[in-house]
Amino acid sequence: MSMVAEASVRHWTVAFKAVQEDHTLIELRNVDQAIFWTPPGTPPSTYRIGTGFGEVKSKFVQAGETILEGDD
Repeated sequence: MSMVAEASVRHWTVAFKAVQEDHTLIELRNVDQAIFWTPPGTPPSTYRIGTGFGEVKSKFVQAGETILEGDD
């Protein structure tokens, strides 16, 4: 339980720092999902993009694509 709580706090903190950098947070979901609106090629610097340990995967969507329901 304490590991989940710690992960949640880290998740919130990193998302909050991205908002302070003027990125628009659309939704903060589970510990492994945060949805931001950001111009192409400008991910929040608070996140390390990649697929390794400590990195986050990015998912780019096109205009009109639904991202809040039924995505994986």
